[in-house]
Parts: sequence; structure tokens; C-alpha cells
Amino acid sequence: MRRKRGALLAGLLLWLSAGAAVADTLPPVRVVIHDHAFVPRVVDVKTGQEIIWLNTDQDPHTVTSGTHDTGDGRWPSSPLIADGQTFKLRLNRPGTYPYFCKPHQFEASMHGTIVVSP
Repeated sequence: MRRKRGALLAGLLLWLSAGAAVADTLPPVRVVIHDHAFVPRVVDVKTGQEIIWLNTDQDPHTVTSGTHDTGDGRWPSSPLIADGQTFKLRLNRPGTYPYFCKPHQFEASMHGTIVVSP
């Protein structure tokens, strides 16, 4: 019985580490912040795949988890991202993650969605 559990645990650990290795080999998904809009608005990524936001506006922006005001805390909000600066994020659980820019939360174009698949 212990051997079966040990083999099962070893197999699970190998499977989990293989998933992380696959995510590390995938290129990052890029989102550009331009003219007060996240482009593209919806991004599809694999679990653990890196997402990079690049601000090309003169105004600073944030990437905040949730749909309005203070956010939902599913990840720590980015600091203000200045023109030419980036913010990077990896999400390790499948799901749909809405996000927005705190200073411009009342602009529809300043809302986006991340869809994470296994």
C-alpha cells in the first residue's frame, strides 16, 4: 500500500512539474495599453504562462484584479505603470479573471479579461 501511495505521489509531482515546464516554454502573452485601452481586451493563456502589459500612454495605469473600485484581490494590484514600463503576471489556476485600471475604472476600454486554461 505504501509503495502505491509513493508511486502515486511521485507521478503527481512529475505531472505538476511537467505542467510548469510547459508553461515556462510558452512565449509570454503581451497586452498593450494604448489610448486608454487594453489591447487585446481578452487574453487566453495556459496555467503559469506569463502575461506582460506594456503601457504606451502618457498616463499611468494599473492592472487590478476585479471589476471596479478596490478590486477583488485575486492578485496584488500592479503599481502605477508609467509610459514605457511593464507589469508581469502569472496565474496558476484555471479560470476567468476580470481586471481593470484603477484610475480609469469608469472607462469601458480600461477593463479586460484573462482566461486561463490548464
